Amino acid sequence: MELRGTVRFRFRSPEHDVDVLLEGDSKWVASLREELGLAGEVGIVQPLAARMVDSDEPEPESATGEDEEFFEELPLPEEAVLPGPPPDPSRIPPVLRVIGSLDVDSSIAELGGRERSDPDISVIIEVLDAVQDEIEPLKDNLSGNPLAEAWIQLLLTLVVREHGHTSLPVSLIAEAVSERINLHGIDLDIFLDRLWTMGRLERIYGGVETQYAPNPSWLEAQ
Repeated sequence: MELRGTVRFRFRSPEHDVDVLLEGDSKWVASLREELGLAGEVGIVQPLAARMVDSDEPEPESATGEDEEFFEELPLPEEAVLPGPPPDPSRIPPVLRVIGSLDVDSSIAELGGRERSDPDISVIIEVLDAVQDEIEPLKDNLSGNPLAEAWIQLLLTLVVREHGHTSLPVSLIAEAVSERINLHGIDLDIFLDRLWTMGRLERIYGGVETQYAPNPSWLEAQ
């Protein structure tokens, strides 16, 4: 028996920062896995529009089959005529901008959005101090530490909604919540990596240090 049709293959190795996602015809996915050295019991194969068949079963014929010539002989429909005068590109005023000249923050403010500001970690810590008695562990305890996850969720919510930033460096995360969740250094790195593996956070490389951004759906979790 073999799987035919559209499948999805997923392989992750957080220890080596490897994340592979393939989606397409089962034979194409299988051949690419061979090239990558990920064949066999490695990863997970999920059928999307596929079914199990005997390996000697012939491939299905084209949906058109022997009727292809019939369709080729059908007369083509007359070109549709659109109402109104034909379009005149010369009447569309051009908008020219120098690359990099767009002020994104001002444009967002004109649309009623919140202006982006650099997070003041000392002010954020004061906010966290004010609500520390109200923090409750998240009901989903797959992370193994639902209370620590709730603190990190609140911290990143403040960064996103109050300052317009999408991520925060590990050092600022540690400064804000390490003492509250009793996770320091490598222990905090491991916990953040676990949340990334679970899809709660997105890891961002580049700059001085690694940053983490929250998954929008996770920010709404209770």
